[in-house]
Amino acid sequence: MTRITRHEDLPDADVAAVSALADKAAAADGSHPLNEAAQLALAGQGSAEVVHWLASLEESAAELIGYAQLDTRDRSVQLVVDPDHRHHGIGRALAERIISADHPISWWAFGDLPGAQALASALGLEVIRGLLIMRLDLATSTLQTPTPLPAGFVLDHYRPDDLDDLVAVNAAAFAQHPEQGALAADDFLARMHEPWHLDTDLLVAREAASGKLAGYHWTKVEGNEGEVYVIGVRPDLNGRGLGRALLEAGIIHMRDRGASVIDLYVEAANDRVVQMYRSAGFEVAHTDVSYGHVEED
Repeated sequence: MTRITRHEDLPDADVAAVSALADKAAAADGSHPLNEAAQLALAGQGSAEVVHWLASLEESAAELIGYAQLDTRDRSVQLVVDPDHRHHGIGRALAERIISADHPISWWAFGDLPGAQALASALGLEVIRGLLIMRLDLATSTLQTPTPLPAGFVLDHYRPDDLDDLVAVNAAAFAQHPEQGALAADDFLARMHEPWHLDTDLLVAREAASGKLAGYHWTKVEGNEGEVYVIGVRPDLNGRGLGRALLEAGIIHMRDRGASVIDLYVEAANDRVVQMYRSAGFEVAHTDVSYGHVEED
């Protein structure tokens, strides 16, 4: 029998067990079951308020075999079952308890694996959102020098007194984005405390006259792998070419830092931005999806 419990906080031992379970699933599946925001929330970092669900064997409560996390801001769920205990109804049991208690709106499926598809079907859910993971092989890139920023703007990097402006630009740029647009200063600081972050990797565009932040490209480099972590431009400056210039500046920056490949995540429905990335040489590597109930017209 499976024992399922709900928690608003977890002791360190349970946090370690969840992390180990997630790493085990990632090794088996080729994709991590918890995104960065969920991992930070698990560690008690950032501003997200979450609910934790644990599934363990009734005869051995210490043996964790399933975990789910509900983000109370958008009521999205991320769920993982131990690879050695799949196909026994554990994921469905977890999901049904969460539905009964917390009324979630959506369920993330990173890699959209067959098990996730089967669970979504059993729950009567359909794909409501897609997240493309795109990749650029710098060996094939023809980009040599970035497009200069438009007249009136200068390229710089983040400095600690930029934090409030950075949060404001991000909130405005991603006002319609359920996760990115909700990030507060604590969320940015949690990410800045990660081992991979350098202030010089967070490129910013400033108004030349005032120094005011106009946009940013947060790059991430670990070994030979780079990531377009996030690009944001103030909405009042859209159409000026800042986004493309920041993208290219970041690509060159990551290449100079030793990256040979660069990945990024982008909403599948954002055709304009997807096309910008395609034109820069990025190609779709795989897709993450979110499942939910499709509203009838």
